[in-house]
Amino acid sequence: MKIWTLKTDNSEIGSIYITTEQEALYYTELFDKRFYTQKAIRENWTDTLIYNLPDSDFSKFIFSGKEFWICSEKAKQFTSFLLKKNVEFLPLIHREQVRKKISYHKQLFRRKIYKPLLEMMPDAPHYLLNILDIKPLNIIDLEKSILRYDDKKDTIYRVDKLAFDPHKTENANLFKIDYSNTYFRSATFVSDEFRQAVEQNHLTGLQFSEAHEDEGGNLIWQS
Repeated sequence: MKIWTLKTDNSEIGSIYITTEQEALYYTELFDKRFYTQKAIRENWTDTLIYNLPDSDFSKFIFSGKEFWICSEKAKQFTSFLLKKNVEFLPLIHREQVRKKISYHKQLFRRKIYKPLLEMMPDAPHYLLNILDIKPLNIIDLEKSILRYDDKKDTIYRVDKLAFDPHKTENANLFKIDYSNTYFRSATFVSDEFRQAVEQNHLTGLQFSEAHEDEGGNLIWQS
């Protein structure tokens, strides 16, 4: 059994299109308080445009220090059998739907502003992943892990090595760990079955390397 962290093979990070203070408040509340809470948010989802995405099946963007993943329609088709009910696929606006956010008149009369933005939009369906499989800290085997702990603040402040309880990682193909430090807020974990699905179906945008994280790899545990 192997556990990997998700890692992109490019440096491009998506950006969310926000034009009003009301939208800014909506997304701040959504990403800070509703994502990664084990609850679906589709009923509260609104038309969302994320641009500056690389031409790949997987990409990400960062909001308030949290990492959010995006996948293409192809990636959804080839991985959803593993993810089942543990991930909510939230549709993003692609180029043919741009009028939902930017009117035709704005595109026509403010071409210099909007043409570069349109060119940075995906031209096919993409989805933002709301990961519903949020594991408690006890999924980690603390005795076999190497963690730095602050007694005064009663918190883990550094992660050097992680080991997992194999009985608690069954069917855990894409998950996060519920712990509020910098490492866990930005880390997303996947199974080796997920890696195999990505590589066998030639899905792009992710990197898998057995080197240690400090050396640029992302295999963090092998039982």
